[in-house]
Amino acid sequence: MCKFIQRQYSCRHLRFIAASWCVDYTVTHIRCPPNVAHFESVEDICGDCKLKMAPPAPWEHMIKRKNKQEGSSSSVEKD
Repeated sequence: MCKFIQRQYSCRHLRFIAASWCVDYTVTHIRCPPNVAHFESVEDICGDCKLKMAPPAPWEHMIKRKNKQEGSSSSVEKD
């Protein structure tokens, strides 16, 4: 069985990181059910939360993005 490390960040998100792959995985590349061999708690936030907290790029106001409601069938035109 493949061995994994379960890492818990201060933002309460969990990540499962492969510590070692078993012989079956190296031959078939089919993952085994996770076997957590080690648990660690980290005082840092995960990468996903870091991206959400990052300030927008200085050139964000120059990018033209489509409105999310544009093209939807339930949109109502305003006068």
